[in-house]
Amino acid sequence: MGSYLILATVNLVLGGLAFLLGMLILRENPWQRLNRVTALMLFFGGFGSLLAALGFFGTTNNAGQAVNPIQSLAYLWEFFFPSLFLFASLFPSERRFARSLGSPGRPRFLPPFEVLVFLPHLVHFGVLLGIALWKPSIGSNGGVLGLFGTVAKVGGLFVELFLAVHQAMFSLVNLGFGIGAVLLLGESYRRARVPRVRQQVGSIGVGLTLCLVLYTLSTLLPTLFGMRVANTLRSSLVAAALAVGTASIAYSMVRYKFLDARLLARRGILYALASAVMIGVYLLLVEQVNRLVTEITRIDTRVVEPVFLIVAMVLFQPILSRLEQALDRIFLRDPNDYRNVLRQLGKDLLGTLELEILLTRSTHTIADAMLLRSARIVALSREKVLLHSSSGNGVDLRECEHLRDLLMRLPADSGTLRVLEVFEGIGDLDRALLVNRLDTALLLPLRSGGETVGALLLGPRVTGTEFTSEDVLLLESLAAQMGVSVQNALLVRDRESAVRLEQELRLAQQIQRSFLMTEFPPLPQFDVHAVALPSKEVGGDFYDLVTRSDGSFVIAIADVAGKGVPAALLSSMLQASLRTQAASIDSVAEILRNINALVYRGTQIHQFATFFLARVSPHGLEVTFSNAGHNFPVVLRADGTQRTLERGGTVLGIQEAIKLEEDRVLLSAGDRLVLYTDGLTEAEAPDGQLFGEERLYELLASLPSHYSAREMSDRILEEQRLFTGGGEARDDTTIMVLRVLAPDPVSRTPGTSQLAEVVG
Repeated sequence: MGSYLILATVNLVLGGLAFLLGMLILRENPWQRLNRVTALMLFFGGFGSLLAALGFFGTTNNAGQAVNPIQSLAYLWEFFFPSLFLFASLFPSERRFARSLGSPGRPRFLPPFEVLVFLPHLVHFGVLLGIALWKPSIGSNGGVLGLFGTVAKVGGLFVELFLAVHQAMFSLVNLGFGIGAVLLLGESYRRARVPRVRQQVGSIGVGLTLCLVLYTLSTLLPTLFGMRVANTLRSSLVAAALAVGTASIAYSMVRYKFLDARLLARRGILYALASAVMIGVYLLLVEQVNRLVTEITRIDTRVVEPVFLIVAMVLFQPILSRLEQALDRIFLRDPNDYRNVLRQLGKDLLGTLELEILLTRSTHTIADAMLLRSARIVALSREKVLLHSSSGNGVDLRECEHLRDLLMRLPADSGTLRVLEVFEGIGDLDRALLVNRLDTALLLPLRSGGETVGALLLGPRVTGTEFTSEDVLLLESLAAQMGVSVQNALLVRDRESAVRLEQELRLAQQIQRSFLMTEFPPLPQFDVHAVALPSKEVGGDFYDLVTRSDGSFVIAIADVAGKGVPAALLSSMLQASLRTQAASIDSVAEILRNINALVYRGTQIHQFATFFLARVSPHGLEVTFSNAGHNFPVVLRADGTQRTLERGGTVLGIQEAIKLEEDRVLLSAGDRLVLYTDGLTEAEAPDGQLFGEERLYELLASLPSHYSAREMSDRILEEQRLFTGGGEARDDTTIMVLRVLAPDPVSRTPGTSQLAEVVG
């Protein structure tokens, strides 16, 4: 009887611990499916242990077999096997065949998966319970039964035979459920890629597998093969099975945060373990001390037990505290625990100013630490929306702009948003983008100084568990730190972009200067000077002079629509095309038509250019020209008369095929040809008045005839500066002056240098 009492106590304690752990898991999150199934599995396992303990406390027959009537409900513990299979179907992620009622893709005509799993055991339990309730009346009241007594007894024998066969065959069902659960857990362990999930599956899988083996040895195999097993051995195996299975779940909760157990629950498990150890030590010591006191003093132990209890409480309290600290240090202060990881991430990000590093590290760390299917960070820069994902799945430009609009519409005081719930600022289209496209469960705005600078978009957990309030508080703290870090990184990025752009513009300016001629080739009987003043670092104006093998040369001036780098690129393209054709094509109109086709096919519709092109023949000083929508160049005669060169056609780049005409003009000694862009005539005075063509024509008429090409250019620009008051130019300004010199019969070389200026 002593061994029975010990085994009964052990089973009772283990069953109670299983129930307590199940209640703790259920209390953590009763609305979560996996929590409910895990708690149910522990309840049924603990119920089996409690029934074994109650059987030992009951009466026994001569064979030593427990015959307590309460064992008629003993088969309830067999529901442990379908609940074990259900647990393996849901952990670490829900299997397709285990989808809950109403899940997408699940046939609606099927009952819930839990009903299908428990249905065999419900039928089994109903049959056994019905037989147990009917069986006692079979052999009673023989007189009442009369002639039918024999038939009733024979029926009772058939019922007993059916019961034995049914129990043996149904053991195969239990074994099948157990083997299926082990196989599912083994496959989950093999497929797990997240280290913490793999550790959870491994520890629980090993514990439940050992639990199943011990249960099989204690109950299933003896029932299946009709083996007789002593009650002490069977109860010991049941106790060991329950201890191993429960301990594996408790260990995974404490060590690997199974079911995302909160810190309070994990500490409760550890401290309960420490208390159980100390109670066990106390009971062992009390037993030995009681025996020793009884042998020596012959005093009843009940007299000294209260004294022992007080002494134990005083002596064991420091030991218990030390034990709790040791367990806390071993299990809870894990550097890989996601709380510690996220806290360290928040500290590290405060010193990170490289935006790409910040986004990459944050998404991967958060996803790995919290076991998320995906984690994304949206950063709102001035130019565009930057989005980085831990899964590598990007979104298109339209979706990025939708995210910007969504974040800007959120109320300034909005905190963490669970996307599936209804919140102000999130509509159906927003929710469809977040849930269906970006797989988002939690949205945390990132703010700095009252300004929204981005957001954390966190996907569901790999295990299917929900975010606890403790998780949300930790994430909100991290989001507050990340908001400052993202803002700082964006400012640094903008500054670096500005510096890089400035350097690139400076380089582009140098390249453009190299394209524009600063020194013209020697031209008999001509003095040439040009100056270009871009309104920005680079401009869309250009001038050029290309000599030909026959002694003639081509002069050109053009103005590309727009300013800055795009205009400069198109300007360079036009200049390259001109130099390619000028030496081989005589017709200036044909050259312009070819350039027009290039501009039309190679640029957008809003890009065009005005272009004046002329070929000057040194023999007879004949100028053949064509004007494609450019400001009219002015021929200033030696006698003071003026002529504008207007004939040509429309601007380049508007139509694919255009008609351009040519015209001719003869120059003589002392004549001057002035070419310019609209930056000169559209220069604006402080009162809003434009410089204009009339003012230019009057200025040209007042210039002395002996002025060189350079002096004329300088005087024109000086008048423009005086007119505008030295204000910043709104457009590029380019001037090119060609002056015809008197022929020198001796040297036939120009009397002045052929120079040009490009002013940055």
